[in-house]
Amino acid sequence: MAKKKRMTNREKQERAATKRLLQAEGILPPDKPRLNRKRFIEEAVSEWDDRDPCQIWDLYLIRAVSYMLGYGGTGRISPEAVGAAKVLKLAVRLHRFHLELKEKGQDKYTVGELHEYIKDIINA
Repeated sequence: MAKKKRMTNREKQERAATKRLLQAEGILPPDKPRLNRKRFIEEAVSEWDDRDPCQIWDLYLIRAVSYMLGYGGTGRISPEAVGAAKVLKLAVRLHRFHLELKEKGQDKYTVGELHEYIKDIINA
């Protein structure tokens, strides 16, 4: 299989000009602004901490995770969907970890023991 040739600067400029033209005509959507990830996470945590205390939040969490998974069986799988799947796997693994502690009659553990138990999911 032949290697793809790199685009020349002229080709890059032509593509950029064509993209700007198509965006101006409304054929292509405008570029999305970059997401400030740190601020986004801080806002999300703040909103979560300020939520009304009620017992139905687990329902909303389940629905939110299912939206983030976006599993429809077709198309590409986004990094966000993988992150949501990791959260599900971590929740199940943490539950299993605590059940195993109970079976052993323990109620204390080290952070290192917990990390060893879940690191394969975190590093996946």
